[in-house]
Amino acid sequence: MTLFTIARRAALMLPFLSCCWSTSLVAQETRYISDMVLVPVRSGPGSDYRIINRGLPSGTVLIVYGENDDGEWIDVESPGGTRGWIRAQYLQTDPPAALLINDLRVELEQFRGERNRLVNQLDASSSEVDEAGGMVDQLESALETTRTELTEIKRVSAAAIELDLMNQQLVAELESEKSEADLLRLENVRLRERITNNQMLDGALAVLLGVILAVIAPRLWPRKRRQDGWS
Repeated sequence: MTLFTIARRAALMLPFLSCCWSTSLVAQETRYISDMVLVPVRSGPGSDYRIINRGLPSGTVLIVYGENDDGEWIDVESPGGTRGWIRAQYLQTDPPAALLINDLRVELEQFRGERNRLVNQLDASSSEVDEAGGMVDQLESALETTRTELTEIKRVSAAAIELDLMNQQLVAELESEKSEADLLRLENVRLRERITNNQMLDGALAVLLGVILAVIAPRLWPRKRRQDGWS
């Protein structure tokens, strides 16, 4: 933000006082002290009025409230709150050259600061790039060493890998044999249970048959006649 913009905003934020002079009124606007060293502020629109401010410097932002009938004197208020009259010839609507030069100097300093910041950032980035390049070289060397070690490990461990595959196959076969053994044990248990049930059924049938024979057999054999002593 330039000094001109700051000054303009500060001027617009000052309290606006109603004009108490019996002069023709104009719309409030912002004007600047022209390229004069000092401009006095008087209590009224004329040289015979007393001076209330010995002089405002060039570039001072003023708020305009009105002017007298002939337009030679302007009713203004300074940023410090001084309200009075100034000759119109000392005022101008555009910022004076001195103020513009100061604004340009401020902007130039800002540009220089930004340029220096960018240069420092570029230097830092270049340093980081150099460091990154060194790290890349180190990583490439480490990668080559790792590749060599991996080749040697593969050569040495080829037999171990083959043994590991054979071991895995044996483990798989062992698991298969265990599964078959478990199935055989289960089938054996079922057969034993079936045999036990059959034996119990045979015993029950034998007992039942014995009972039947004990009941029916006496009826199958003829009874012997009892010999009577009187015959």
